[in-house]
Amino acid sequence: MNRGLISILTDFGLRDYFVASLKGVILSINPGCTIVDITHEVPDYNLLAAGFVLWACFRFFPRGTIFLTVVDPGVGSERRILLAKGSKHYFIAPDNGVLSLIFREENAEIYEVVGNKYFLTEKRTSFEGRDRMAPAAAWLSLGVPLTEIGRPTDHPVVLDVAEPVIEDREIRGLVLYCDKFGNLITSISQPLIVEFLKKNSGASPVLLAGKRKITEMAASYSSASAGRPFFLINSLGLLEIAVFQRSAAEFLGLGPGDPVILKAG
Repeated sequence: MNRGLISILTDFGLRDYFVASLKGVILSINPGCTIVDITHEVPDYNLLAAGFVLWACFRFFPRGTIFLTVVDPGVGSERRILLAKGSKHYFIAPDNGVLSLIFREENAEIYEVVGNKYFLTEKRTSFEGRDRMAPAAAWLSLGVPLTEIGRPTDHPVVLDVAEPVIEDREIRGLVLYCDKFGNLITSISQPLIVEFLKKNSGASPVLLAGKRKITEMAASYSSASAGRPFFLINSLGLLEIAVFQRSAAEFLGLGPGDPVILKAG
C-alpha cells in the first residue's frame, strides 16, 4: 500500500506562510513523501465547500493516499482532530463536519488523534494544522499504526445537509457548491433522476431554481441555448445548473444551501 502520498486541502490561500509550513513539517518527518495540493482557495471557513471538493476528488487518488484537510474555524477549542480510515484512503481533519460527505459514502473507522509524542508540541496552539495534523499525516505516511496516533472514537460532527427527497412528481434538493465558472452543483444525483423519469414516463423535467423555471436539460455545455440557464448531469453524476459562458450563480442569484426542485412538467 502506498503510504507516501499526502494530499492537502485548505482555505489558507497562497499569499502567506501557512501552506508552506504544513509541507515543511511533513517533509521534515518524511523527506520522501509526495505532496499533492487539492486546493487552498476554499472560501474562508466554508466547511460545506471544503467537504464537497474533497468528496469530488478523493476517489481518483491512489489507494493509501492520506488526505489532510485544514479548514478549521474552531482551532484551539476542545474540538477533536479525526483520523478516518476508509476503504482505500485515510482522512485527517478537524471534527467540525468537514468530513460529512466522506462519512456518507465511506464506512470508515474513526480515530481521535491523541498521539502527543508525534505532535510538534503538546500544547494547544493557534495553528494545529501545522503542529498536530501535519505531523500525524507524516508519521502515518511512514507506516506508524493508527492505534499509536489515535484512539477509536465515534459520533463525529456532521453538517446539517439534507439529502434529496424524491416524491411522486418532484425531487427536492439543494445547491452544494458553486465552482469558479459560476456553475451550481446540486445534491440531486443521476440515479435519482433516472428513477424519477421512470415514475413519470413521458413528462418533461422542469427545474425550479430560485425564482426561475428552467426547462432546458442539455447533454453538454456547448449544446445548450446561449444566454439561458439550463441543467445537465455533470461529470460527478450530479445535476448542475449552468449558463453557457456565463455565471449561473450571478444570473440566478443563487448559491450553496439554496433549495432546488426538479418537477415533472
